[in-house]
Amino acid sequence: MMVELVAIVLIMIISSLPGLVPEAASTPPDVYMVKPNCTDFKCGDFTIPYPFGMGKGCYSSDWFSIYCNPSSDPHKPFLNHTSGLNLQVLHISLDYLTVTVNSPISSLCNNFCSTDGKKNETKASNSNSIDLNGTPFRFSDEDNIFMVLGCGSAVLLNQSRGVVAGCGSLCPSGFVYAKDCFGVDCCQSTINSYTSYALNNYSVNFTTEVNEKGCMAHALLVDRQWFHSNFSSQPVIETGYAPLSLSWSMFNIHNECGCRMGTEGNPFLKNGCRGARLSSQGCNR
Repeated sequence: MMVELVAIVLIMIISSLPGLVPEAASTPPDVYMVKPNCTDFKCGDFTIPYPFGMGKGCYSSDWFSIYCNPSSDPHKPFLNHTSGLNLQVLHISLDYLTVTVNSPISSLCNNFCSTDGKKNETKASNSNSIDLNGTPFRFSDEDNIFMVLGCGSAVLLNQSRGVVAGCGSLCPSGFVYAKDCFGVDCCQSTINSYTSYALNNYSVNFTTEVNEKGCMAHALLVDRQWFHSNFSSQPVIETGYAPLSLSWSMFNIHNECGCRMGTEGNPFLKNGCRGARLSSQGCNR
């Protein structure tokens, strides 16, 4: 009994000491996440953290520049719109060094142009990915999966024509569509980490036995977390876009960095980790 009482007292004493017991995680104030004197850091309800930014001097390089498109409500942020990427940004993670973007999907479609219904052309659209060569971005093998929607199979090939992923989807007559993706009207595959190492572009090859007018199959590299929580094939097919995770790095720092326990903020900024006192711990420059 005495031992248990002593243990309880010790726990109460330790819990009362500041800094020894971590506080619940909180979201740092927006001003902690951006470069000093950069006041334009909101696009709609989205906060743009450094090394990304809007306006000269507020991002680490042009690749991390963000354009806030005012034509939509709410406004939407786009990545590097002046240098060819121009991808809508959905999420930025400083902890995992990823940025989630809306990326075009690939589709295999039949076009019938003659009056007798004879097939005129089978064509794959967007069979080549956006090109990340020469940028600080790569397609993440850890955060994405490969999917085929509809009737057919497809393989994802790297820049050396090596197979990164592939799967096949069947469409038996009379089936009832289910949300699950296990080979009927939809299939999924993990990414081969060996052949996808430093993957900066890819192509998609389709195979299908369906001979109908319209688009029979769609292939996409898609964010794994989004798939498990929000996936529905119809909006993806209708819009032609799906969330995709890109990993990123800054060439002048180590990739593994962060704020010490008890501090919060942006480790990519000088004195960007804040708590009871400023901490220089962060990303080495």
